[in-house]
Amino acid sequence: MDTLAPAPVCLPFPDPEEGWSRSVFRVKGGVVDPDHGGLWCDGTLCPEAMLYRWRNTYRGGKGTEPATAAPLPGRHLWGGTIFFHFGHFLAESLPRLWGAEASGAESILFTPKTLRGKHPAELAGYQKQILDRLGIHLPVRIIYEPVQVEDLIIPGPGFGLGAMARGTQEFRDFARRMDPGPDASAGVRKLYISRSALPKKTGSVLAEAALERMLEAEGFHIYHPQQHSIDDQLRTFRNATHVLGPDGSAFHLAGFITQPGQTFTLIKRRNAREYVTFFDQLLAAGADVAVIDAVVADWIRPGKSKADDMSWGELDFAALSAGLLKRGLIDRPLAFTSHDHAAELAQIGTVHRGEMTRIAVTPA
Repeated sequence: MDTLAPAPVCLPFPDPEEGWSRSVFRVKGGVVDPDHGGLWCDGTLCPEAMLYRWRNTYRGGKGTEPATAAPLPGRHLWGGTIFFHFGHFLAESLPRLWGAEASGAESILFTPKTLRGKHPAELAGYQKQILDRLGIHLPVRIIYEPVQVEDLIIPGPGFGLGAMARGTQEFRDFARRMDPGPDASAGVRKLYISRSALPKKTGSVLAEAALERMLEAEGFHIYHPQQHSIDDQLRTFRNATHVLGPDGSAFHLAGFITQPGQTFTLIKRRNAREYVTFFDQLLAAGADVAVIDAVVADWIRPGKSKADDMSWGELDFAALSAGLLKRGLIDRPLAFTSHDHAAELAQIGTVHRGEMTRIAVTPA
């Protein structure tokens, strides 16, 4: 494995096509600051170890070098920030693991998103399942106290949020290890990835249960990923020919094993650009991808001023129906009548301890 010394100057943002994101770096005696997620090398922060999100440095770009750090002998791999949120784990905790196999490391080091709250000593079950599918069997250490690492290998981030959603070729090849292979005798062809069984604090679209009943009549299988093992999810995504659903984390997992020719249709669930990450990932994998924007309003929780990951989208079902017809996903317009969202919004508001606020979306 060719390794490079860290850059002494600021780096450009990672790029999936060229540059340092496709390289591997090596630091001797680097100090890990778990409070800010940074790696200190010769008294300065190491830019190659930072977490880049969209066009910003999210973790590892600030703080001060810890005054004391326990020695950690041996060679280890820098994993970056560990997220226990499913989508962020896929998009922001896996991107450096493509370099693990050739690293000669004895463990993978992660820092927490925050030192506040619980300090889990190990990964969650679904995270272990994913690493197992990727062939990663190294012990994982979550660093909560500063350490000075004798020998640290830092693969560039091969994937991420924003421009890195396309993934480097090295990371796409690595992620495809999860591909269970074709199975013509199993699975469903028209798949709707549902959010209706997720907790109410998790954002989605209003009246999704009614939408699902109409889609079932059009031959769609309604699938709740969180109720199934990672292996079952991978097989289900692999065998589907047409995948539909509100944009969400499951599309990251599906995007790792997407086959050229598969059709993916994302339903925007809020007036925001986060869907672009899923779109770019699926497109780079060779899928036929489209987005249906039928959001007429965002319902946001108390204390917020714009849509976020916990907001709820109010859809124009006539526009959604037209988009589905154009994609050839349904044979007839959806038979959706006007719907009173009051009861559903009351349930959501109870979870968020206050009334939801409606923000109308101005047509572009």
